[in-house]
Order: sequence, then structure tokens, then C-alpha cells
Amino acid sequence: MPRTPEWQQYQQDVSSFLSELGFDTRVDEPIEGARAQHDIDVTARMSIAGVNILWLAECKAWERRIPKERILTIQGIVDDIGADRGLVFSESGFQAGAIRATQNTNITLTSLEDFRLNFRDEVSATKARVLDGRIARLMKAFEAVWDLADPERQAAFSRYSGPSGFDFLKGGPHAMAGVMARLNQMRESLENARFDRWPVAYFPLDLVDGERFDATDWEGLLFVAEKSIVTCDRIYDHMMTPGESPVDWKTLQPPELTSLLSGIRGQ
Repeated sequence: MPRTPEWQQYQQDVSSFLSELGFDTRVDEPIEGARAQHDIDVTARMSIAGVNILWLAECKAWERRIPKERILTIQGIVDDIGADRGLVFSESGFQAGAIRATQNTNITLTSLEDFRLNFRDEVSATKARVLDGRIARLMKAFEAVWDLADPERQAAFSRYSGPSGFDFLKGGPHAMAGVMARLNQMRESLENARFDRWPVAYFPLDLVDGERFDATDWEGLLFVAEKSIVTCDRIYDHMMTPGESPVDWKTLQPPELTSLLSGIRGQ
């Protein structure tokens, strides 16, 4: 049986580790850019709360350091395709000019071992930034309800089905304070995690007075945050859809999150 060429095995190793991080990967994928088609060593895709992420990886099994010119070519490919990030893997290192050329860019120069050691948290932080952006846009959408003409605004408020936050805010326009408070708390939790301030507090949408859950790792925090954002998205869509009747907002919550919270509470 013929031996797999070293460069090909290197691509497979990079692809396998990116898959372990949760990416959907492909090896030797042609991608059409704005100006040309490019053959990419490894593509890595992930969807977070409806936002698609694309990383491109070039795997250089060379015996010499990678020069600046090659890195600039890769930068051009990343820009032409519109990828979120470019990764260049080399076990032989990079020339000084190549390292300088990638400062303050979306290109990362690394070896596979360094990537294994340092990028698990980086991937989680990337997910957190995407979720934070989704929360910011969702909060703006809720706030924009106040800019509607009065009849539309009142109709939207009448369809609001979400957490009230406080008993005296049930119903009416001020009921949105509940969902806005939870979204703000989620942003704070994600920020604390990015700064490695564990454990991180998670406040469910149906928070009971004095209740607090602590997330102790990225996996748990990202799960509850993403599912909570999905719930808030559905609350907003229900609120903005003419003809909808009020519902119990918990029916809009993904069942896997409802099940998790019930298990934690011992219900």
C-alpha cells in the first residue's frame, strides 16, 4: 500500500484537529472568490446562532521557513473569498518579514502543535464574539419597536410573549425590560468568560428570585447562551408577526434548554 505523501498527511492532521474543535472541514476544496477560484488546503466552517464562520487553512509541509511573499498571497486569497480568518501551518517556521506582515490582520501563523495547545480557547472566544454580536443586534431590534408608529407599536406590545423580569411589569410596553435584562446579562457573562473569570454566572430567562447558575467551562456557557438567544429571537419574531396571539414564551424555548434547566432545578 503506497504511503501517504507528507504534505497530504499534514492537511489531514490539520483537518482532523479543526473537526475536533467543532468545525465542518473539507480538504482541497475549490472556492470561488470575487476575482478568481482558489484551491484551499483545508476549509473550516461553523454556524453559531445563525451566523456562518469560514476559516481557510494553508498547510505548508516545507523544510524551509515560509517567506513573506507566500503569506501575502494567502492574505489576498482570504480577502478575495471574504473568509473570517486565514491560518497558515508550518513546522519549519516563518521568516521575519512574514511574521511582520500578519500583525494586526486576520492571518495566523502557527504550527500544528502550537495550534493544539493554544487555540481551543481561541475558538471558544470566537464563538463568544459572534454570540455577543448577535445579542447586540437583537437588542437593537427590540429597542426599535419604540420607533414604530403608535398603532403598530401597541399591536407589537400586545403580542409580546416573553419574560417580564418583574411582576409589576407584566404586560404592556415595559414587559420587554425582562428580555432586555437577560440579554444584557448574557453579554456580561460572555465577556467575563473571554477574560477567563470563571465560574461565569448564567441567568435563565425564567429567573426565580435569588437563583443563580454558574457555568464552569466554555462548552456549557456557549450552549445555554446560544439556546437562550434562539429563544429571544423567537420571542421577537412572535411579537412582530401580525395576527399572532400571546403564548407561553417557554414553548418558544428549545426543548434541550428546557430539559437542562429542569434537570438542574430537580424538577
